[in-house]
Amino acid sequence: MFANRKNEKQLEQRGGTFNLIASGTEIIGNINTSGDLRIDGQITGNITCTAKLVIGENGVIKGNIDCHSGEISGTIQGQVVASEILQLNHSATIRGDIQAMRFIVEDGASINGRCTTSKSLESVSHLPEVKLIAYEKSQTVAE
Repeated sequence: MFANRKNEKQLEQRGGTFNLIASGTEIIGNINTSGDLRIDGQITGNITCTAKLVIGENGVIKGNIDCHSGEISGTIQGQVVASEILQLNHSATIRGDIQAMRFIVEDGASINGRCTTSKSLESVSHLPEVKLIAYEKSQTVAE
């Protein structure tokens, strides 16, 4: 009925798409997207999402994350940067440093790292890359 032009423009600039990595799916490599992204599977690699990132309770990330906003319920081993708001639900486990403009942390969330808030966050080009090494039988792990 009534449209919020500001929100429509922001959604349009972020891509307006939705990506899903379902439970049982494992991806080895980096992910870059301008659309919203939900992860219920496992990712070994860095994630760059210029929209909203949601990591479900079964989602596991082994790598660094750069997102516009995020809602975390799963496990992350790596650094997290959110240029807007980052919500850590009760089942969230993060082993790594976090930077965000704003935080929401539910009781029960686990953080093993430093948390920093800032009114403006720079690009995360300073985050280290996760190096991928191939092993026999096509298995790949992060260092």
